[in-house]
Amino acid sequence: MITVMNCVTVDPDRAVDFERAFLSRERLLDQAPGFRRFELLRRDKGAEYVVLTTWQSEQHFRDWVKSDLFARAHRRDGERGFGGHSELRSYEILDVEEATAPA
Repeated sequence: MITVMNCVTVDPDRAVDFERAFLSRERLLDQAPGFRRFELLRRDKGAEYVVLTTWQSEQHFRDWVKSDLFARAHRRDGERGFGGHSELRSYEILDVEEATAPA
């Protein structure tokens, strides 16, 4: 399994718009073969975010990026202009620990 992190910095004046765009997006990831999990993380300061996805394999992620679903999910990105930049990082998951008892 792999985790892909898109580390995104947006213009602080556009942070609310950025969050709103993600929270109201068309949910298509669950239709992608090999998709396991999505998380949108907001840093405790500034307008920094991590878009975190987990995939069965790197090939599944690559297939998603080349897919019509990906194009559909990102069709308005250029129009939004949130300012800032993003950096894509990919990590192989070597170990996972999860809670066994209810919190």
